[in-house]
Amino acid sequence: MIWGRCGRNWALAIGRAVYGDNHPSVARKLNNLGRAWKALGERQKAVGYYEQALAIDRAVYGDGHPSVARELNNLGAVYFALGKKQKAKKYFQSAHAIFSQFFGPEHFNTIAVALWLAACDE
Repeated sequence: MIWGRCGRNWALAIGRAVYGDNHPSVARKLNNLGRAWKALGERQKAVGYYEQALAIDRAVYGDGHPSVARELNNLGAVYFALGKKQKAKKYFQSAHAIFSQFFGPEHFNTIAVALWLAACDE
């Protein structure tokens, strides 16, 4: 796993060198680093990477894009894992609204976030 993180850091560095700091490719790499840190139990580190990815996606796409919803969902999942259900719920609600508008109520992403929202109320 150490090599995987190292490779992802290199990918991020290369992405920033090639595309600059505010490019969707960089946001995806930050998202992947967030996923890696979350999988390793380093949830606070994951939050930082997801927040950076969210900022880029919002700057590039605006607030109503599925990439923004993906980052909001990921942040919700991390806060849920940290036991901060009310904070997680706010992220999930925002993600759900975007997915619902963009994909409709029957889409997998919309339904998946709805399940997270239900878990926040348990």
